[in-house]
Amino acid sequence: MENKYDNYTLVKLFPSRTEQIKALNILEQPNEGIEILKKSRSLNDSTDVLVPPNELRFVEDIIKKEDILYEIKSHYGRSFENWDRTPKRRFMRSFSIFEYHSYNAIQEFIESTAKRHPDLVRLQNLGTSYQGRRMKLVKVSLDPSACNPIIFIDAGIHAREWAAPAMALYLIHRLVNDPDARKELDGVDWYILPVVNPDGYEYTRSNRANRLWRKTRSKNSVFDCFGVDGNRNYGFKWAVSGVSKNPCDKETYAGPKPFSEVETQYVRNIMMENSKRLKLYVSLHSYGQYLVYPWGYTGDYLPKEWKRLDSLARSVSDAVQRAGGEPFKVLSAGKWYPAAGGSDDYAFGAVGVPYSYTMELTDGYEFIYPERLLKNVLPQYYEGFKVFAAQIRKEFPASCSNRRYLPEVIEITN
Repeated sequence: MENKYDNYTLVKLFPSRTEQIKALNILEQPNEGIEILKKSRSLNDSTDVLVPPNELRFVEDIIKKEDILYEIKSHYGRSFENWDRTPKRRFMRSFSIFEYHSYNAIQEFIESTAKRHPDLVRLQNLGTSYQGRRMKLVKVSLDPSACNPIIFIDAGIHAREWAAPAMALYLIHRLVNDPDARKELDGVDWYILPVVNPDGYEYTRSNRANRLWRKTRSKNSVFDCFGVDGNRNYGFKWAVSGVSKNPCDKETYAGPKPFSEVETQYVRNIMMENSKRLKLYVSLHSYGQYLVYPWGYTGDYLPKEWKRLDSLARSVSDAVQRAGGEPFKVLSAGKWYPAAGGSDDYAFGAVGVPYSYTMELTDGYEFIYPERLLKNVLPQYYEGFKVFAAQIRKEFPASCSNRRYLPEVIEITN
């Protein structure tokens, strides 16, 4: 099938001054097809844009005017694989933890894992996605009755970010099959939702032309457009910054109201039902190698506890680096470009989760991270999650009367 991205050019811009970052905001204005894959969160960090042939001169003029360093890759879409190219295979014969899998295969994996390890794994039926796909929460625990603190991990709210569900599955695999993982399970319960947006995820697998789809697949009741950015759809400071109100926007449409999407409702319900025990929330995304914490809705304020959030994030980054991985860029999510309605802000600000993060996995290759490299990076990231678990175990002993935590904020002064 023809892929419109075959003739697009990937332009990576490296702003070295704050003025250059601001100048790139013009790329966010309505245009005839420029797509922003990643915004710069710091100086010399890239802003990545996909540019159709008719807009390439416009972007080149900005580069020249602002004197911005850049790299280009022509015919970008030709690097996309056809993931529907092979017939369905028998699951148990072919499943590899270091491959990208269909949503059905992912569900078979978690169901078979629960059957093989009933002493460790329980599944909670959440309901179905907009298009009717069943969604299940994986609970990994040595003793579900112990009232241990909970670590909640979700992944795949953005359909095109395939490395995120791969990491969630690897976490389940290691926690259940690695004898040394008993340390990570001791005194901590793990709740993992591998794919928050199964409809969008499967849409990106359907053919090359859909590979960069980001949103859900709900149908707008007024406009002939599909989808909501699930990570702008949460009900904390909803739509106050960094969102689109246009239902046909390909990227950041926040929805008609908070929690308009059934998939974000499920995540909200998990958080609220476990609010007293939930002590760490991590939303897995890709790409950019960031580990960011609240607030995302503003760059003017930080939580009063930001130093604690920052310190743990840096310890996680150090562990990943010691394992041979690239260190994370650690900062508050809204420092360079505020975006409201994120799950991390909701967990921290509305639910009262003491530690809340968005983890942007992998750098290089944009959203098309090679499957062959998963075996290198997933074990490295796992070392970071061991640090998360150690901190939660140390700070929050098991208690059936844990109180909810609600943060304060402080204003940033320059």
